[in-house]
Amino acid sequence: MATITFVAMRLARRVEVKVDPARDDNLLELAVRHHVPLPCDCKRGECGQCAVKVARLHSATGVARLTPRERYLLLQAGKISLRQFHDEHLPDHPAMWRLACEYRIEDEEIMVAF
Repeated sequence: MATITFVAMRLARRVEVKVDPARDDNLLELAVRHHVPLPCDCKRGECGQCAVKVARLHSATGVARLTPRERYLLLQAGKISLRQFHDEHLPDHPAMWRLACEYRIEDEEIMVAF
């Protein structure tokens, strides 16, 4: 079971959601389903509006890698450097910028800030 905690200045309080990773949800789908006002335009990984910071608090798996599209959009949005764009493996500590529409939920406990 995954535990996802959404935090933002525009939220009155943290929103904690428990979800089965077998559902193969991404963070954006989960946010929409739980009425978390995460900004997005395209919902397809083309605009970069859904960039969020993800801090892994606990994980039963390794660090999820960025998809090529996610790397490109995060670079274009100025969220990662050119060096990070070319790195094969980006560390997830401190919190790492990710696209909510691309981040697939695994068996993990994460905090999502936007």
